[in-house]
Amino acid sequence: MGDSPSKRIGYRQIADTLLTQIEGGELRPGDSLPSEAKLAVQFSVTRATARKAVEHLAARELVAPVQGRGWFVREPEGGTSPATKHAHLAEELRSRIRRGALKPGDPLPSEAALSTEFQVSRTTVRNAVSELERQGFTRREGRGRVVATPTNYGDDGDRSSAWIVHGEEPIYENYWVTVNRADIQTPDGERFDHHKVYLPPAAMAAMVDVDRVYMKWRHRFVSDRWNWELPGGVVDPGEDPKETAAREILEETGYRPLGELEHVVTFEPMIGTVSSPHYVYVARGVEYVAPPTEVNEGQRAEWIPLDEIPKLISDGLIANSGALVALLHLLSERASR
Repeated sequence: MGDSPSKRIGYRQIADTLLTQIEGGELRPGDSLPSEAKLAVQFSVTRATARKAVEHLAARELVAPVQGRGWFVREPEGGTSPATKHAHLAEELRSRIRRGALKPGDPLPSEAALSTEFQVSRTTVRNAVSELERQGFTRREGRGRVVATPTNYGDDGDRSSAWIVHGEEPIYENYWVTVNRADIQTPDGERFDHHKVYLPPAAMAAMVDVDRVYMKWRHRFVSDRWNWELPGGVVDPGEDPKETAAREILEETGYRPLGELEHVVTFEPMIGTVSSPHYVYVARGVEYVAPPTEVNEGQRAEWIPLDEIPKLISDGLIANSGALVALLHLLSERASR
């Protein structure tokens, strides 16, 4: 019996086919590549194989990603950057808006004017302006577009809708958990008791080796669930969370971070009822120095390829909130490269 198509066709063959289309002009600078799903169907391969083919072209600087839009053929060396002419034009217009050269309410230059100034087609201009409109930098007005007033996503200082806490009293407290009863009042005037739970802050770190991340398979007795997690633990009183993450890496894995840990985010996993800051870090490089001293934090450990992470998440094999935040950050970072 012959091999299946997915075994006969490798990622290099797909990459070579795309390269031929690029060199022959079938795919020109600024054109988008077929999606991974379309390539997988076209060549009867897995999406992972299709992705590897595109990444092979990216390593040769023939294609580049545009976030949220896919992969595009790059301009020849010395040509327009970033990957597409419309992305270059959109970035230039965003820059003019940010530095005030184009102010809210100002009309955007016409397609003809932008086409002449940047020596691009009107289609390229139209794509760039559409991108700005989606991002909220411009809006339609009459037959043209004007610069939009930017939305302020920061804290505007308005506290009129805050819930008022009239008092709290402890119901139960120890080192691990404190439960308080709070006398609160909502903006509509209703007043009632609410529970507040305080847990110690925690820190965790994703250890990255190229395109792999170190994870442990462990059991959580509270939910009676097995899942893959990152090394991490409770922040000791007075301890810097970054030191906690580095300490937990060494104790649980036997590795030591090389260089500073990168802070990704501090988040609250159950912000409506529980106060427990979670500090998430990334370790870009580690070295193995000794066997782990903590033997209760996992059954086995693996360097898992990032390509495998989405399926593990969808299969419910990664359930810890800190791990999900760190891994989704890494996947987003990787997709934007």
